[in-house]
Amino acid sequence: MDDSGNESSRNGRYATRTTGKTAPATEAGRGTGAEDGGSNGGDAAAALHHVSQLLGDCRAEFAGFKQMIRGQSDVIRTQQETIQDLKETSQEQQQLIRVLTLALEDTKQQMGEEPKALHDKLDAVAARAPATPSRLFAAVVQSQRTSQPTTAAPDRAFNTSPASELYCTIDTSRVEEANRNQAQVGAVRQAIELEMRARDGLATWRCAAVLKDARAAERIKIICRDENELSQVREAAQKTAVVGARVMRDQLFPVKGDNANRSMVLDAEGTVLPGAAEALGAENSVNIAKLSWLSNKVSGKAYGSMVVYVTKESDARRLIDGHYFDLAGESATTNVFERRSGPVQCYNCQAIGLKSFQCKNAQACGRCAMSGHQR
Repeated sequence: MDDSGNESSRNGRYATRTTGKTAPATEAGRGTGAEDGGSNGGDAAAALHHVSQLLGDCRAEFAGFKQMIRGQSDVIRTQQETIQDLKETSQEQQQLIRVLTLALEDTKQQMGEEPKALHDKLDAVAARAPATPSRLFAAVVQSQRTSQPTTAAPDRAFNTSPASELYCTIDTSRVEEANRNQAQVGAVRQAIELEMRARDGLATWRCAAVLKDARAAERIKIICRDENELSQVREAAQKTAVVGARVMRDQLFPVKGDNANRSMVLDAEGTVLPGAAEALGAENSVNIAKLSWLSNKVSGKAYGSMVVYVTKESDARRLIDGHYFDLAGESATTNVFERRSGPVQCYNCQAIGLKSFQCKNAQACGRCAMSGHQR
């Protein structure tokens, strides 16, 4: 019993020692576990912070991608609208092309029908026309010769031209102011009539007409009845002329010549050949005061139109009635010359309706018509 009690005592002491040795070890293990737990917690926070940064970067990139996709969507939408507009325009053009094609076909059909209808009408007219025997060439030429004088005379009559009037012109533009009363139309007419009546057989002579020139108011025209009277009136006007008044040169009668040979009138430079007026006047038995080339001198054509000014009305009438004017053996056809004059312009002040020798205004520039400088 004592032995069992001793054994129990020994076991109790051994257990106490074992427990005392184990307790520090356990505390030491607990301290190590706490240190390991703190280090693991710091790594997890760092990893979580890194993950949050990655998520932020992903969100930013995603927002950029989203904005880019939105912009591309807008571009695609705009392109789709443009494509739709182009499709509509193409459809309209195709519709217009179809309409124009139909119109062209209708026009072709109408053009095809009109010549056919015209041919039918011509065939119908030809079928209704009576058959006439063919005329010989000699008969045609003979009929033209016999009908030519009667048809051409009224159109080519010389009395249709304004130049058929015979008149003597007196210029009073240089008459001084003190003698202006003697240069009026009535005074000039009275002086000429008194001078004419002093001659034998003209005691009751009167002027046919006295008028002012429409283009120059300071010129007086005395209308005469024939060439003999014209020469007498010219002599009377020269005797009774006021100081400063001038009796203008003889009246000239223009005759136009068509299809005239250029080489017979002009030289290579386009100027009238010296002595051409005298030679052509002698060839046609007329007195030619001057001649001018009407056609374009620069064109260089071999034939053209010209005008000759003769001093007698009878000569001009004879040339026109004869229908031809000779130029060194070659003939040109004659016609009545019609003057084509533009507006009268003063080359001093550039005004319309004046002439430079009558102008009293200040000189103006020929380009800008302004005074104070010259060209």
